[in-house]
Amino acid sequence: MTSHPATPSILWCLRGHGKDVRCQMEHARGDLELRILWGDELFLSERFHDHERLRTRADELRTTLEARGWRRLATGDETLIEEIAAGVLRSQTAAAVAPRRPRQPATMPARPRRPSDKPPTVLIVDDEPAIRSSLRRYLEKAGYLVREAADVDGALASLDDAPVDAVILDVRMPDPKGLGRTGLEVLAFIRLHQNYTDLPVLVLTGYVMNSEERLVVERHRAHLFIKPEGYRTLLEQLDTLTGRAR
Repeated sequence: MTSHPATPSILWCLRGHGKDVRCQMEHARGDLELRILWGDELFLSERFHDHERLRTRADELRTTLEARGWRRLATGDETLIEEIAAGVLRSQTAAAVAPRRPRQPATMPARPRRPSDKPPTVLIVDDEPAIRSSLRRYLEKAGYLVREAADVDGALASLDDAPVDAVILDVRMPDPKGLGRTGLEVLAFIRLHQNYTDLPVLVLTGYVMNSEERLVVERHRAHLFIKPEGYRTLLEQLDTLTGRAR
């Protein structure tokens, strides 16, 4: 007798910023897995031992996205949600026998192009004031415009306020709300926004990243920079990412 995977439970679907995002719960090796997806592309994946903690986490992620402009599908959209759930199983079956299709080009206008005579703006996200201050001085001396954020919410709010040309992102930061969020979640939310699909992100860390963390960095097309490396190396990499000749 052939066993079939259980149908994923769709917890919510949101629409906005050019992308429909869904949150689903699946059973995985005795645990519960929370997955945030856009189409077949996985943005976040976390495991839990009980339903209550998973649903609390799902609500936290939904609230964060809604605060950034996504909206829940209306009551009359249950049919669409059912179609999405059915599509998950179809896509999982097809993926086993067919090559992955390349991502389609964005249909919404991209973030405004920076004028050639304007210096690039870099957002530094790090909870350590000394690191933000030293990086700011170094980058401003090199001709960059700099904005700062000390945590996840500050980073998302800054990205909402005005566009930037690159982000320097710390990984392990304390979460004032106690939700356990890290810089990798900022990276995922950046990629969920249509206008930031190709925004250069340089992940700055002084820790040895595990395989799952490295996979997130790779999946979201970020560039890894280890803190002991010198600022000159960081500047050279930033110049390359922003297309800035020096």
